[in-house]
Amino acid sequence: MFGKVYNQPIVLRMMNDKEIIKLLRGLYGDQILAVDELPKAYILRGVSSIKAIYLGCDPSNKDCTKLPYVFTHDSGLENFTQFRQDHTLQLNQIGLGWEDVYTQNLCRNYFKDETAKNPIWERVAKEFWIERLKEELSCFENEIPVLLTAQVLLKVLGTDGYEKILAPEFYECRFPIPVPASKNKLKRELIPMYRGKSPRFNVSYQLRNERWSQYRNSILSYFKKLDSKK
Repeated sequence: MFGKVYNQPIVLRMMNDKEIIKLLRGLYGDQILAVDELPKAYILRGVSSIKAIYLGCDPSNKDCTKLPYVFTHDSGLENFTQFRQDHTLQLNQIGLGWEDVYTQNLCRNYFKDETAKNPIWERVAKEFWIERLKEELSCFENEIPVLLTAQVLLKVLGTDGYEKILAPEFYECRFPIPVPASKNKLKRELIPMYRGKSPRFNVSYQLRNERWSQYRNSILSYFKKLDSKK
């Protein structure tokens, strides 16, 4: 057991980072690293200029627990250069850059294990961080969508069956985007933009792959429609 299982998300609005880490460690022990200073969200311009939320899973990695910002921005560490470049290219494929997005992780704490091998990640995300993120994003207009960088994000955020939709269904345009705001816990439109590799096709989900050109164009069309409404 990793501690008490809650039926409802824990309300953390009045808790600071140190209090949250203390609570998490009390529930899950050394699965949660004892790091109080968590990476900050990354935003280059004002709230009014943001076109999308770019959402990751958590800051956990093998090399550093002192990242100043999410997605290793301004870390000064060369071993993260390729990681950031991959995400930069992903954004560029849909006509966006880091200056156009508010970048944050769903789980803000450092875990012992990386997301894909983490037995408690989904539980921590659901019990602690979803409501906190929803509140954090309240400063943005409801029309601002969330770009999901991993399948597991949709798994914990989706509702009414959307949590079960796999990447190929979106990437082969068999299921339309966006995920409606009414069908997820953030109450914003969601767009899958995964970075991992498809086990079915043995190719990366990076949008620069020509296999996904139709899906890439559907995202581009989505943002053109969004811009036309302003």
